[in-house]
Amino acid sequence: MAAGPLPRTIGVAGLGLMGASLARAVRGVDPAVRIVAVEPRDDVRAQALADGVADEVRAAPDAALGACALVVLCTPVAAIEALLGPVSRLLPDGAVLTDVGGAKAHVVAAARAAVRPGVAFVGAHPMFGGHGGYAGASADKWKGGTVAVCTDAPAEAVERVAALHLALGAKVERCTAAEHDAAVAMVSHLPYLVASALAVAAREAGPLALKLAGPGLKDMTRLAAFPFDIQGEVARRNAGLPDAAARLERHLARILAAVVESPEAARRALEAARKAREELF
Repeated sequence: MAAGPLPRTIGVAGLGLMGASLARAVRGVDPAVRIVAVEPRDDVRAQALADGVADEVRAAPDAALGACALVVLCTPVAAIEALLGPVSRLLPDGAVLTDVGGAKAHVVAAARAAVRPGVAFVGAHPMFGGHGGYAGASADKWKGGTVAVCTDAPAEAVERVAALHLALGAKVERCTAAEHDAAVAMVSHLPYLVASALAVAAREAGPLALKLAGPGLKDMTRLAAFPFDIQGEVARRNAGLPDAAARLERHLARILAAVVESPEAARRALEAARKAREELF
């Protein structure tokens, strides 16, 4: 589907890395779009206005969102769930509410209970992020990335959210919230937990291990640097994690057994793993 024109007024709740990047990306595509932002931090509100990232920035959701045909919740996932009801009650009939949270089934279920009739909620998840907050935001963050857009919503609303992300230069993968969580459990949330466990285990390995640690350990534990509110709250909402962890445990046990068995068995197992990694990236 080709991207259509953007709504004339878009709301962005949260001007951290993702919200500010989204607002900057919209500005880059169509400077005529009016952006109404919500951001509780005084310094960020002032900076966003000075930078032209938004036309209006409110400290909390209020009547200013009533002009928005589309609002994107760009806060940590616990805050997304808390905002669903209050923000939806400020929007006009026919408006679409969406998000950028990393766990979808839990949020979609919360939206069914909280979002008022007349407003459609469409779960979405940009599969890119990082660190840096408002200061790290970039108008190019969406370009070339992939955004999962959940189909557990009216088709017209789904296509409006897909059109937004397509217009900003992303690829869109449509899937149900359950399908999203099953896939992301393996490729995002489990890696975060593994990185966290590895960081703790490495710290316990003793002073020599810490002195000898190099770029490999740094790369492997990068995801453990995410604050709990950003990644931990997301991971704990994903019901697919136990199945993903069981799959990893099976493969780790198989590879360890091959390493112990013989050089030939170790080579087969680890060369197959190298090939799998090449197919992934």
